[in-house]
Amino acid sequence: MELEAVIQSAIIPTIVTAIIGPLIFFGLRRWDEKNRRNFEIRFSEYKHYLKALEQISSASHAQFEEFMTETYAKCLNEILGSEGQSSDPVIRLNEELNHLMAGIRTSFSQATGELNGLRLVCSDKLLEMINEYVNIQRKLMDESCAVLRRLEQIDLADLTSMFSGEMKAEGERSQQLFEDIVRQMRSELKIG
Repeated sequence: MELEAVIQSAIIPTIVTAIIGPLIFFGLRRWDEKNRRNFEIRFSEYKHYLKALEQISSASHAQFEEFMTETYAKCLNEILGSEGQSSDPVIRLNEELNHLMAGIRTSFSQATGELNGLRLVCSDKLLEMINEYVNIQRKLMDESCAVLRRLEQIDLADLTSMFSGEMKAEGERSQQLFEDIVRQMRSELKIG
């Protein structure tokens, strides 16, 4: 009898362990796979959105810099070379300015359009930071376009004078906010 009781007490836990153990393992494995998939999706999305944020800030800067160093200098030389005989160089400069401003606005719109999907995967805090970043970039873009409209007032000896102190402060705030966005994304992904 005692042997039978010992065998029964050993068999029942063995059977329970044989059934519950694999179920627990299966459940933990599924939970781990789900977490890994979610991480990979968010990581991929966040990487894509960081690229869009960088595009927002760099596209207009690159276009503006290229315009000032190449197109504006060339048009200015044409204006000075024509000695008032023709208004064609001034017309060309205005056309180039309009083309540049349209290009900057198009690049900005395309890049901000890519951010729409981020609303589905990020926290409210991150979304608030990104919205602030986009608003700052929009202000900087608008101010850059306003500067371009005032080209005849620019001191060529000091090109930095065309940017207001507020514009410089917004640019610095934008850089800091970008770093904060990266830190928030890392936090949400539980990286480091």
